[in-house]
Amino acid sequence: MQQFFCDVPLKTGTDYIFTAEQAHHGRDVARLQNETVRLVYQGQAYFARTCSVNGQFAAHIEKEDPHVNELPAKLILAMALIRKEKMELVYQKAAELGAAEIVPFVSSRCVVKDDGRRGKMERRRSIVKSAAEQCKRNLIPEVHETIRFEQLESIEADVKAAAYENARQSGIRLSQLPSGRSICVVIGPEGGFSEEENAWLNDHGFVSVSLGSRILRAETAALYACSVIGEWMER
Repeated sequence: MQQFFCDVPLKTGTDYIFTAEQAHHGRDVARLQNETVRLVYQGQAYFARTCSVNGQFAAHIEKEDPHVNELPAKLILAMALIRKEKMELVYQKAAELGAAEIVPFVSSRCVVKDDGRRGKMERRRSIVKSAAEQCKRNLIPEVHETIRFEQLESIEADVKAAAYENARQSGIRLSQLPSGRSICVVIGPEGGFSEEENAWLNDHGFVSVSLGSRILRAETAALYACSVIGEWMER
């Protein structure tokens, strides 16, 4: 079943006219003819059946979908910038795994530096929107502008954690973190965090956590953390 996020209010018994982009995908690519689709507006989902209204590709809204396919608590992923292809993978998969917010940042060992081009933000948001539609989420994750390492302290969350390879010596694992209405997990770049950065994070309320006995690539660490935290929240 295809899903579409809508920018206008939806109501049972009415018709929704797809945007030009949505119509191209639904009618011309997916070839949705008289098929059930899922429409979402501001978190509320509806089941609708595709049709034609005055020659326009549309869907007749039949009933509400009571299911909310979101994690029970807010998951914020703060991700250090890594190479483009891997970073885009993180955006896509973090959206699929339930992250509510994704905050890219630059730390001392980042090889990639964000150039601030507008097209980058548009692409990032397009990636997370498509991923959220594919996995039938009720909300599109919020993608933030890239921040400096020191600005991580401005992130508000009940629980804050930072993955650090030497944390395995302390025995603190993601599953041992306290519960909260929101949790932020910070993942470093390919070279990890320096000892000074890890100390700074600890001084600013981030608990150092281990992701296991193996050293993971940055993108793997991000997806592992989202998976473990998501499973822990839903359990």
